[in-house]
Amino acid sequence: MDTAIRRAIAALTFGADAQRHFDLAADRISRALLDVAIPAVAGLEIGFCAEPSRLVGGDYLDLLSGGPSRIIFGLGDASGKSLAAALNALMVRYLIRGLVTAMGTSDIPLLVKHANTVVTADVDADSFITLIFGEVDLATKSLRLVNAGHEPALILRRDAAAVEVTQLHGIVLGVSEDTDYAQIEVQIEPGDTIVFYTDGLTEATNNQGELYTIDRLCEEIIAHRAAAPQELANRVFEAVRRYANNELRDDSTIVVMRVTE
Repeated sequence: MDTAIRRAIAALTFGADAQRHFDLAADRISRALLDVAIPAVAGLEIGFCAEPSRLVGGDYLDLLSGGPSRIIFGLGDASGKSLAAALNALMVRYLIRGLVTAMGTSDIPLLVKHANTVVTADVDADSFITLIFGEVDLATKSLRLVNAGHEPALILRRDAAAVEVTQLHGIVLGVSEDTDYAQIEVQIEPGDTIVFYTDGLTEATNNQGELYTIDRLCEEIIAHRAAAPQELANRVFEAVRRYANNELRDDSTIVVMRVTE
């Protein structure tokens, strides 16, 4: 069992200071989910922002090195709030890591299918997890991904006036064990920017109850296309916070990748 998980569970003890132990466990789980090291891949710049709406949330992010020219990524969103959602997200994070170690990434749809089988058997009937998982391979100039009910990936080409919205979606994890998944594969070139995110951003609301929407997200990406990936991620978060009057009511995560020369 991972050290971060073991410490978190060990912290969930009862007594006069139970709340302090709960907060400590929640903090450790939150860091296990969102304190992500960015692997060094020549030719790829990465930035991200992540913020739970409560002490701990149900978003998870993972970035894994696949070698000198490849990065493997996973971004998920567990239904529900607080610790229960966080534990489901943590389960998926380490489940995916284990499957990558055992299977590699040559068959991404099969890997996600196996993950779904485990999740469906393990989570409550009213729980589910969205997931976008895949690989950027600079040697083949390709992005391969599977979308299991998650927000669509966005691609802003170097000289394009509009953002490409990937269209292929599968069912969320945890609903049906017999689900098959399909893969999206697109070519990427130097200057292209790829954005993954959770619905805490697009579903943020203003005082009138209006959603931020994917259209506004795309406009913000275009407006700051010259910014470095980390700065672009920060600016998107700032724009959504302003729109929502500094009240993000759902866990929110964004990952920005850019292919360099």
